[in-house]
Amino acid sequence: MQKSEAALQALASVLQASPESDALLILGRLLDSLPIGFHVSDCGGEFHILYANRVWERWLGPEKLPVAGKRLADLFPSAEAAGVIQQMREVCATGQPKHLKGFEFGELGAIERGETGKDGDTSRWDWEIYPLSGPAGITHLLNVIMDVSTPHPRRKTSSKASRLAENIRREEASGVLRIFGVAPELRRPASGDRLSDREFQVADLLAMGFTNGAIARHLNVSAATVSSHVAHILAKLGFRSRAQVAAWVAGLGLGQPAGRQSIDAPGPKLGPSPPATIRAKVI
Repeated sequence: MQKSEAALQALASVLQASPESDALLILGRLLDSLPIGFHVSDCGGEFHILYANRVWERWLGPEKLPVAGKRLADLFPSAEAAGVIQQMREVCATGQPKHLKGFEFGELGAIERGETGKDGDTSRWDWEIYPLSGPAGITHLLNVIMDVSTPHPRRKTSSKASRLAENIRREEASGVLRIFGVAPELRRPASGDRLSDREFQVADLLAMGFTNGAIARHLNVSAATVSSHVAHILAKLGFRSRAQVAAWVAGLGLGQPAGRQSIDAPGPKLGPSPPATIRAKVI
């Protein structure tokens, strides 16, 4: 079984969804596109990792890949000392999420960042742990990890831009958390508007990774019209990024828990699925 197929099978098992679901495929691609680490482990004492998204391939050395199937302690020998494993035990026991904020974790990011310990960077991470429940109680843990390191002073990135990028990452992570049913309920946008049938079609294609130009060609409309639809979709849903829209579409398709949708939508009103030749253009 190919890695992507195995990953989808693992997600399908945790979410109790069909591995052939288009929504699951959207979710898998979305997770792999985000610069945020997601992994699902069991709730046993060893915390075997069942699913991990693609960013781990940039954060960990090749000797630790693939991540899925390994124990957390094998991937992160310092996890016990950092308090991560103890926090995971507590989440399994209590069903309450735990957050570790801004802690240093030497095993993460060294490959992507090319750290030598002399470049002035401080590697700091936020690690959030959420319980996932099944009929028998808490069965899995969803771990969400974000790099919150301070940018190097020589890098031309303003603190305002860095904060904006971090806020957008957190919003995108929240969209994924809603799919797993562990995010706080969002307030309904002030407009209360529902998406039109055409906007649902555009949102569906957008969620599959289509550019505005590809959507325009598929729907036989102008790129400007698609840009207008995308702007309306973001405004109605109260979102700031396409990734948030993708998470919302995937959540509808996977039967997102009632009350956790961003608007009071009656369900997907999606147009015909694009042909396979077009679907192949998904990012």
